Amino acid sequence: MRDCRVVAIMMACAGFVLVAALPVSAQDPPSSPLEPSPHTLRTPKFTIGDVDETTAFYEQMFGMTEVRRAVFEGFMVEPVMGYGTGADVALLAPLEKETIEKSPYPVAVIYTGDFDEWTTRIEQARHPLVRLPASDTDGVRTAITRDPTGNAIEIVERAGAPAVGGSRLIVDDRARSEAFFVRVFGPTGVTPGQRFETETFDEVIMEFGDGTFVALFEPKGAPALPKSTFPVVAINTTAFDAVLQRVKAAGLEHRGEFGGSMFLVTDPAGNVVEIANCHVVTCHP
Repeated sequence: MRDCRVVAIMMACAGFVLVAALPVSAQDPPSSPLEPSPHTLRTPKFTIGDVDETTAFYEQMFGMTEVRRAVFEGFMVEPVMGYGTGADVALLAPLEKETIEKSPYPVAVIYTGDFDEWTTRIEQARHPLVRLPASDTDGVRTAITRDPTGNAIEIVERAGAPAVGGSRLIVDDRARSEAFFVRVFGPTGVTPGQRFETETFDEVIMEFGDGTFVALFEPKGAPALPKSTFPVVAINTTAFDAVLQRVKAAGLEHRGEFGGSMFLVTDPAGNVVEIANCHVVTCHP
């Protein structure tokens, strides 16, 4: 991997920190473990401001549709945007708006076979967009934009239909967070895949059974930002009881079991991870 110091800098004009390492090969999804994983990425999650403005952004810029919406009266609205199959993007709109600073690093990765069309459309709509130099991405065309609330989204060119490929969690100790994921989801349930380390960041790709992933990204030398109290990623599992048992046995901070449908656990960096029971909730194939 090339030294990525040049692009791992703050772009003051656009408010971006560029990350040169791609989370996965843009041509091929990550290989699955020998034993099929019972876990898959359900949704990257992040808080937003205006619901109509933000859902319109994902519809118009990425060609998504609203596949479902949860309304928690007096608390939050959660529109879920996606392509009808595979992982989606969940937009959390609490009535009491979250005021913490948004991460300068991308929090979700979306694949597209129409890279030129997408990036041109985003620029013409006057949304921020930075194209990463091909020399820093092994030739894979990659760009970063921001939604109206400031959530950074990474766009990666890959042949085929558009898809939500992965979620990126910003951590303060990559090794400790990696051990957490392996412990919670089991040694055959989630596999540490590609690793990237430079003077500015340390990242590992935690691979699930269907080509989706959760990237654990540790910026080096950057002050940690306050963490959201809302989940930043939701993971489906057909091994819900076993996962919950491992969480309890390890004494990990968790809350709510919601009738056996889901619970929340906090990783060592303070990211809230939502784990959903595929035997109770509808999970995408």
